[in-house]
Amino acid sequence: MLKVGCEGFPIGQDRYWRAFSFVEAKTGERMPRPATLAKWKAGAPRGAEFALQAFRLITHGREDRGFPEAGQKLSRSRQDRCGAFRESLEASEAWVSTKAAAEILDAKIVVFETPISFQPGPDSLRDMYRFFKDASRGRLTFVWHSRGAAWQTRLIERVCADLGLLRAYDPLKETAPKQGAFRYLRSRGPRVGTLSVDELSTIRLAAQEAPSCLVLSHRDAYRDGVRLLESIAAHVSGRSR
Repeated sequence: MLKVGCEGFPIGQDRYWRAFSFVEAKTGERMPRPATLAKWKAGAPRGAEFALQAFRLITHGREDRGFPEAGQKLSRSRQDRCGAFRESLEASEAWVSTKAAAEILDAKIVVFETPISFQPGPDSLRDMYRFFKDASRGRLTFVWHSRGAAWQTRLIERVCADLGLLRAYDPLKETAPKQGAFRYLRSRGPRVGTLSVDELSTIRLAAQEAPSCLVLSHRDAYRDGVRLLESIAAHVSGRSR
């Protein structure tokens, strides 16, 4: 089973929910107010599901692309305590905000995307292990998506196994996890234009091996998501004949 959705709402929510039943809420760079989150939840149809992004004061420092707007309003000393899973009041408050948002959206998945600057090393691993061992997750599934090329797949999978994380990956650029009964796929797609037929096929085949969620985040994510669902429906129909 494949749940297809976009990063945020690229179009009006009414139209979006007519096509999809899943979305990864864009809460990483800007955490919406509780009233806004409640409005999103109220506007979703029965059975629709939310994942959400961890507030990036946890993962991103002030020099990282995508550093939250709220972080830019902090003093320089407080900004220096943000990101890289540092043990700080700023990270703790960001996690409290993230967990509260998950409760409002009734989300089951929280995605932690780390920037290119977050590289493997004794300090980063120490802080990451401490954060995830201390974070109260309840029934939440924690997904980690590393943007740093220095993180080799073997190390990522070892960290995920140690900390009970699910490794997110882009099926167009990365190999699928070797283990796991569930997969979380995140694809940025092309900078310009839409996914090719071969790329749609690659994504569809990657999701056949285990129940999966797919998040598309490029400019034509909505259009390509609809095309993918149509491709899946046609494939299933062809197999049933």
